[in-house]
Amino acid sequence: MKGLNVSRIALIAAGALSAATLGAAAQDEVALDEIVVSANRTATALKSTGSPVVLVQRAEIEESGDPSLAGYFQRIAGMFVRSTGPVGTQTGVQIRGVSQNYIGVTVDGIDVTDPSGTQVSFDFGQLLTTDVGRIEVLKGSQSALYGSNAMGGVIAIETLRPTEQGFHQGVTAEAGSNATRALSYTATFMDDDTEAAVNLSRYRTDGFSTSDQGTEADGFAADRLSFGLAQSFDNGLRLGLNGFADQSESAYDPAYYLDPALLGETINATDVDFMGGDDILIVAGDGGTSDELLTRDSVGLRVFGEFSTGAVDHGLSLTSYRIRRSNHESEVAPDYFNIVDDNDTPDDYSDDVLGTKVQTTDASYVGNRRKAEWTAGFDALGGRIVLGADWASERLEQFGDYGTSDESQIRQGLFGEYTTRLSTGTDLALSVRRDVADGFGQYTTGRVALAHELTADTILRLQAGTGFRAPSTFEQFSIYNPGSLQVETSRSLDFGVEHRVGETGVLRASAFWIQAENLIGFDYAAINCTAYLLGYGSGCYGQVAGLSERSGVELEAMVEPFADVQVRGAYTYTDSSTNASTAWIGVARHSVTVDLSLPVAAGTRANLGLVAAMDRPDFPDGSTAADYAVINASVTHDFAGGTQAYLRLENILDEDYQLTEGYNTPGRGLFAGLRAKF
Repeated sequence: MKGLNVSRIALIAAGALSAATLGAAAQDEVALDEIVVSANRTATALKSTGSPVVLVQRAEIEESGDPSLAGYFQRIAGMFVRSTGPVGTQTGVQIRGVSQNYIGVTVDGIDVTDPSGTQVSFDFGQLLTTDVGRIEVLKGSQSALYGSNAMGGVIAIETLRPTEQGFHQGVTAEAGSNATRALSYTATFMDDDTEAAVNLSRYRTDGFSTSDQGTEADGFAADRLSFGLAQSFDNGLRLGLNGFADQSESAYDPAYYLDPALLGETINATDVDFMGGDDILIVAGDGGTSDELLTRDSVGLRVFGEFSTGAVDHGLSLTSYRIRRSNHESEVAPDYFNIVDDNDTPDDYSDDVLGTKVQTTDASYVGNRRKAEWTAGFDALGGRIVLGADWASERLEQFGDYGTSDESQIRQGLFGEYTTRLSTGTDLALSVRRDVADGFGQYTTGRVALAHELTADTILRLQAGTGFRAPSTFEQFSIYNPGSLQVETSRSLDFGVEHRVGETGVLRASAFWIQAENLIGFDYAAINCTAYLLGYGSGCYGQVAGLSERSGVELEAMVEPFADVQVRGAYTYTDSSTNASTAWIGVARHSVTVDLSLPVAAGTRANLGLVAAMDRPDFPDGSTAADYAVINASVTHDFAGGTQAYLRLENILDEDYQLTEGYNTPGRGLFAGLRAKF
C-alpha cells in the first residue's frame, strides 16, 4: 500500500477484532454440530475431532467474491499462497509454512496432485471457485490417514451438491477488469433415494504481465465440467459416480531468457552458467518474442459403493486421474540450446558463439493415477474400528524437445483407526498406517487426536502425528537421481482451545510445531548423477542434512458484535528460522486477515476485507514487496425470486506487492456479476 504503514494497519485490525470479540461475549450460547469427513476415517462432528480442521461452506466462498480458490485460502489462518502472476499461472498453497509438495489435495475423493511433476503437488492457479461447494483443510502430519504427500496437511474439496429436495438450477455471470468474463451453470436434483448434480463453467481474462519486468498481458482461458450421482437402494446399498473434466490455456513469462542483443557474440564458460545469473541471460520478462504458453487438461473419475454385511459397514472406491501439460517456450537456457560448438566438447565454451536465433521448444508431460480402496467399519471395544487397504499406481510420461520417458511406480497401504468417547468427555482417535513405497521399503506412520469438552462451549484439542513423502516418479527415475534418495519424514504436534460464542460465534487459539528431516533438495554443484555424465553440467537431487521446522500460533475469531453484523479475523505467527532445505520456502512471520460484513439497506449487504503480511524472510532486506496489506470490498443486493447482483472492488488502494519475488499480483480491479437460482 503506497505510503501506508502496514504494521499500523495490522494493529488497528487486531484492535477492532478484540473489540468485536468483547462485544459478542454476552450473546446466547449454542453449540454447532457441523460434520467433517477428512479428520477421521468416519464422519465426525466438528466439535468431536481433536485434529485442527477448517470447514468452509459455499456461502462463505460466495461472500468473499474470490474467483480463485487460492485467493480465498489467504483468508484462513495458517495458510499462505505463492503465485507466479495472474489467475492461471503456477500457484502453490502452504499450510503452516509447509510447501505444496507436502500437501494432499482431493476433489470429490479423487487425488488431484500431479504425478507428472518433478514433485507431486497440485497447481491451485488453475482451480476457480465456480463449482466449489465445500472445503475442509486438515492441518498437521496426516500420513496415518492419507499416506505419502500428506506431511503438512490435506485439502479436501467437494463440488456443488444438492442441498434441498427437488430440481434446482443456478446461473452466475461476471465481467470486469482485464477483460474478464465468467459464466457458470449448475443443476441439482435430490429426493429420498437419489442425488445428482452437474456444473459447467467458462472463464476468460486478458490478465496482466506475469513478470514484474514484463509489459505484455498474460491471459488465461478455462472450461470445466464437474458432476456427481448417488443412488440408494432398499437393501441398504448405495452406489455413486462423480468426476470432472477441465481444460485451460495460460500465457506466462520465462524465468530466464536470452538477451537478443548478444546473439552472434563469442561467449565463455562463465557466461553459460545460467544458474549463476551473469552476462547472457535476463531475468523474467516478455523476452522479446511470443508468449510462453501452457495448455492443460485433466480428467478425474470416481466410482464408489457402500453396503453392509451384518455388523460390518463396507466402502469400496475406484478412482482414475489423468493430467496432460504442454509447454510452448520461445526463450531457452543457452547451456542446452543455441550454442555453436567448434569442438563438440560439452563443457568447453571458450570459443563458442551464441546462436543467431532464439529457438522455440515444445514439451508435454502426462500423469496418470489409478487407485483402489476398501474400508470396513464396525463397533468394538467401546468405540468404532475402521480397517482398510489401498493400492495406487502412478505413471509419468514425457514427450518433446526435452526428451522422452515413461516411468511408473506402485504404492500400497494398510491402515486402521479406533475412535471412542471416554467417560471423561474426551473424544479419542488413534490411527496407524503401513505403506509400501515402491523401491523405498515400508514405512509406518501414526496419529493420536484428542478433543476434550471442558465446558458445553469450550473444547480443548490435541493432535500428534508423523508423516512421510516417498520420492516422486520423476525424482526416482530421472537422470538427476544419484541413486541414493530416501523417504522424507516429519512429526507434528499442535494444541488448541476453542470457545463458542452465541449462535454462530467462535474464538480459537492454536499452537503448532512441525519438524521434517531427510528432505530432498537439488544441489546445483553435485556431479554424482547421470545428468552430469551426459554432459548437462552439474546438479543432482540429494538429501539435505539437518532439520527444517515450523512453529507458531494461530488466533481466530468469528463474532456478531451487533445484530446482523459479522466480523471474522485471524492472526498467524510463524517461526521458520530452522530451515535446512530451500524446498521449504520461508513464509511471513506475521499475517493478518479481517473481514467485516454488515447490512447497508434493505436487501443490500457490504463486505470489507483486509489481507496483510509482514516480515517475510524469502524477500531481501529492504525490499518494498516484503510487507503488504490489500483491502477488498464488495456489495451484494438480493432481489425477489432468488436473484442477487454484486459489485466487487479488488485491491482498493492499488497496493504494489508480490507473493513470489519477481512476479506481479493484481492491481485495482472492478467486477460486477449476477447470480440467479431457480
